[in-house]
Amino acid sequence: MSAEGRVQDALLSVLKADAGMAAIFGGRIYDDESEAPAYPFVRLERHECRPAGASLGEATEHVLTLAVSSRDGGLREAREALATLRGAVDGATWTLPEGRIVLVHTIYCDAMRQADRRAFRGLIRFRIISEEAV
Repeated sequence: MSAEGRVQDALLSVLKADAGMAAIFGGRIYDDESEAPAYPFVRLERHECRPAGASLGEATEHVLTLAVSSRDGGLREAREALATLRGAVDGATWTLPEGRIVLVHTIYCDAMRQADRRAFRGLIRFRIISEEAV
């Protein structure tokens, strides 16, 4: 499996294992298209990668964007969901089958009302640096 696949799988595992995430989303954490999912839910929207290696080994910078969709709790629910996502990622113990996670931090977070005026969307972007096993 590629570094991208390993990091993405690790992120989804971290989110699905977190009690706070389960309380808000009830397992509705997707990396694919789901037909009419129940609200609120999280979807992995984008995963950018670029080399970040130094002289000591191969490293990859990953920028992952996740979207929260909520309806009933308004903007407050979307912001609380984003805070829970951030807490799950920041407080995680990361394991990869090959290699290791060197750095994880949030680089962007925002919540907004959708065009239908009923739903709310939150975006959060994480930067993750992974190193390959030597």
